[in-house]
Amino acid sequence: MTLDKNRLELRRELTPGEVDQLTDLFQQEWWTKGRQKADVERLMAQAGPVFAFIDPLNGELVAFARAMTDGVYKAMIFDIIVKETWRNTGLGRLLMDTVMNDPVLARVKHRELYCLEEMLPFYEKWGFTAHLPGLFFMRQSS
Repeated sequence: MTLDKNRLELRRELTPGEVDQLTDLFQQEWWTKGRQKADVERLMAQAGPVFAFIDPLNGELVAFARAMTDGVYKAMIFDIIVKETWRNTGLGRLLMDTVMNDPVLARVKHRELYCLEEMLPFYEKWGFTAHLPGLFFMRQSS
């Protein structure tokens, strides 16, 4: 499949049916598997900015990302997902270009994300680096 950027619609909010599709999309990835619809609805009520690409030919949600930011110093980019049938089409690049050029996120000093080691070369294209001496990833789960 070849990506036709003009074919896709960028949505900043999702309809209830698209939230259902997002919940299904989350089940396909190891880091989002098990997310429940009620939690995804809460996430969407609090999330922003949101980036969702929809194929208007069939109403299919084909890519998604979201961010949290203070608008000045920090922005965390989460849940960067391209539907498996759309991978290797250039949609991941379009999604990241859209996120990185968002007016709110573009002026933030530090934009950060988590990824697996094999994804480092992909994100390095936008200037991300894993070389942060003295910084450690920490997590507390409830």
